[in-house]
Amino acid sequence: MRKLPALLLPAALLCVVLLAAPPTPTLRVNDRPLLPRPGLLRAVFRGQLGLVTDYFWILTLNRIGRSRTPTDYRDVYAYADLATDLDPKFATVYWFAGTTIPIHLGREQYANVEESTKLLRKGTRNVPENSRTWFQLAYNLMFFHREYKEAADIITELSRRRDAPAWYSALATRLYAQAGDFDTGLSLAVMMRDGAEDEETRQTYDRRVREILQERVLQQLDAEVERYRTRHGRAPATLEALVEDGGMTRLPADPLGGRFFIGDGGRVYSSASEFRLQVIYDERTADGKRIRPNAHPEGTSSNADTTP
Repeated sequence: MRKLPALLLPAALLCVVLLAAPPTPTLRVNDRPLLPRPGLLRAVFRGQLGLVTDYFWILTLNRIGRSRTPTDYRDVYAYADLATDLDPKFATVYWFAGTTIPIHLGREQYANVEESTKLLRKGTRNVPENSRTWFQLAYNLMFFHREYKEAADIITELSRRRDAPAWYSALATRLYAQAGDFDTGLSLAVMMRDGAEDEETRQTYDRRVREILQERVLQQLDAEVERYRTRHGRAPATLEALVEDGGMTRLPADPLGGRFFIGDGGRVYSSASEFRLQVIYDERTADGKRIRPNAHPEGTSSNADTTP
């Protein structure tokens, strides 16, 4: 394609500016800001594409600064998507916009999660060497989508990179346990334990091996409690009721040496662990006190933990 005559370039640039101006109801299509097509911009500004890309990156930042509503933040995606269409290797856009787009609506509900994850996935395809974008994608999968297995796979791969923090492997084992992929989590934990260069690290991963084994038992007990609830229309008062009802021949031993009990919400916990081996969501009471997920009314279970 031939270049446009020089006299037409100012007019073309003016069109870009007008189309990329702060959106109004007349400049929106299908509830999205009206922006130029990437193909048009490449054709018109082949020699200045880097400058045009930077221009739309600045507009992306401008949108972030002006955003107040979930719709405003969703519009950020459109600008960031265009900027990365023009320069697929622009790694900063993927991470910065991807972390900004999701908005908390309250009660653990978020808006614009799909747009954020879509942009981050685009970034991992186009700039696979960028660890920051990969980790943010794993974060989205953990906290927004509850896709723990995929998040664990990503963190495991990141843990093999030279500059990876030591705690990546521990996080991956926790995620595998939450996903129910105990074999993979155990293999990783055993590998880290056996390859540890100091005693403290070895002990840390030795405990993680036992925590994974414990979580596997806890999930099995959860399933038995749910089956009891289905049969009787209520949860059992104690775990011993599962044996008395014939659902289990005996209660399993705790790999960490504690005692299992039924806590609030009908889930099973161990006296040897304050939290289960899952991603911990930092829930707090109205006065700011952190909620312990294994809290239970005193005396409701013969297996209740009496330690503080």
